[in-house]
Amino acid sequence: MVSGDSKGRQFRRRMGLAFVVLILAFFYLIWRLVDLEVIHYQRFREMAQTTHTAIVPVAPARGLILADHGAILAANRPRYVLEVIPDEVRSLHKTLAIVQKLVTLSPKTIHHLQATLDDKPGYIPRILKHHLNQQDMAAIAVRGMQLPGVQVAAQWHRYYPYGSLFTSVIGYVGPVSARNLKGFDPQKYLYRNVIGESGLELAFERTLRGKFGYQIKEVNASGVPVAKLRNIAPTPGDNLLTTLRLRVQKAVALVMRRNHFRGALVAVNPRTGAVLASVSNPSFNANWFVDGISDAHWNNLLHDKGRPLLNRVAQGLYPPGSCIKPFYSVEALQDKIITPGFHTFCPGYLRIGGHVYWDWYRSGFGETGLTKALAWSVDVFFYKLAIKMGIHRQDAALWRFGFGHPAPIDTPGSVSGFVPTPQWKETHFHQPWYTGDSVILGIGQGYLLVTPLQLVRAVSAIANGGYLVHLHTVNALVNSETGARKQLREPPPRDLHIPAFALRAVRLGMVACITRGTCKSMATPGLSMAGKTGTAEIPVGYRDGRTIYNNDSLFIGWAPLHHPKIAVAAVVEDGGNNAWQALPVAKAAILSDLRPQLKLRDFTNVVVNPAQAFG
Repeated sequence: MVSGDSKGRQFRRRMGLAFVVLILAFFYLIWRLVDLEVIHYQRFREMAQTTHTAIVPVAPARGLILADHGAILAANRPRYVLEVIPDEVRSLHKTLAIVQKLVTLSPKTIHHLQATLDDKPGYIPRILKHHLNQQDMAAIAVRGMQLPGVQVAAQWHRYYPYGSLFTSVIGYVGPVSARNLKGFDPQKYLYRNVIGESGLELAFERTLRGKFGYQIKEVNASGVPVAKLRNIAPTPGDNLLTTLRLRVQKAVALVMRRNHFRGALVAVNPRTGAVLASVSNPSFNANWFVDGISDAHWNNLLHDKGRPLLNRVAQGLYPPGSCIKPFYSVEALQDKIITPGFHTFCPGYLRIGGHVYWDWYRSGFGETGLTKALAWSVDVFFYKLAIKMGIHRQDAALWRFGFGHPAPIDTPGSVSGFVPTPQWKETHFHQPWYTGDSVILGIGQGYLLVTPLQLVRAVSAIANGGYLVHLHTVNALVNSETGARKQLREPPPRDLHIPAFALRAVRLGMVACITRGTCKSMATPGLSMAGKTGTAEIPVGYRDGRTIYNNDSLFIGWAPLHHPKIAVAAVVEDGGNNAWQALPVAKAAILSDLRPQLKLRDFTNVVVNPAQAFG
């Protein structure tokens, strides 16, 4: 039997142990409080803030794109959209079923929403429908109490007032996707609906998109917003002030559409490289792509025989035909292969071995010097010049004037064209370079391919005294809120060091081309001008063992002669036997640009009679 003393000692030991445990627990609690409230206070405060607040981005208005006189080429218009916030919806399936009874939702939209539900935080709204009309908004408003998490919201919508007129240079925006996010930070597009897809919209995407604003919301443990704590307004993107001239773009497009011409024109200031007009026809309405284009519509554009998706100005590849002759002439004069007084006889053909190379005028031009050769595009003269130069000097002349490399410009997509070399031919055809290859190359045919951008840049060098300029379309960035302007600086032009006598001799021939030669119909009273026509044969098929050709029509030139303000390169595809079709296109550009000083009343009704095209 246990004594009373033993029981007392056992009780005191237990009480002592319990007291020690309580003391230790007390000190542990004190230590934890100090740890939480003092030592790691900042860390746990940030964790608490993160847990109980949600930062919802607010997309800014996209910067405008303006013509040189301020006309808006890419604008923003308010529109109403239907949004759903996943975190505020009890049952997404049931909510969508109710919404579908009120407004029409496409199956594609619903599938995309369900497939991408986890791609963004649940408190960020997803768009269910664009362009809500009054009936849609009224239907949602009536049933609004039954649709928590569904709301009508106002957004800025990209809009192109001139439809297809500037698509080739301005480009367009489209819905944000993994494909077009390459090169951009995906975090900056969590709540953006569009991104630049082409043209200036793509090239200046980071400038145009602006900076996000934010709504800081308090959320409960389930992530559902319960209060708004703070709003930070978004910063709209900067506006782009371009060098494009609306009247020139309109005039050129009108002539091309009236005559159903397929081709391109680019006009620049030859002294600065500023792009005044850039027309690719046919084109497409940039507004079709803003909210995403349907597969059927896209396939129609993709398989259209007119190839409206091709930006012919920067990506169209053409044999330059006789438009290449001035550049060979400059090189031959500078290298003393010929002198300005060099003459040769043109019987209408040149025989090399067993092959005859015909002139376009088979009766021949007789005794021919450089001025006459350029004015009347005498092929035999340039056949003989090609033989004198040889392929290495021919290639050197082409590379010198920028052919074979993408024309430097602030819009994306410019291609390099192609300058053939003996090594290339040996590699691809396992054949040597023949004299006949150089002969054909001498009149801009054969393997040579150029773009209108390259042509206008090269002819600008002859117009401005021998400087190869950097082309640009954007002149300045304008702050959307303050109006402050930031002028963009272009790299200095490259001096080609062309002797004055060589420029003078080639210009004389190009002036004669306007006054009495193949582009006489370009002549305008009171305006001095220089130019060169080109006709390029394009193989399109075979018949009875013979190649069938179509002819492209080309023109390069500038005006006024001694103080140039505009240089142009025009191409009209499948123009026929003579190069007259490019002439009214080029003339519309030049006269519309110089209209104020020429005091012209009308510059769009430009018609060139094919019978008069060659004087």
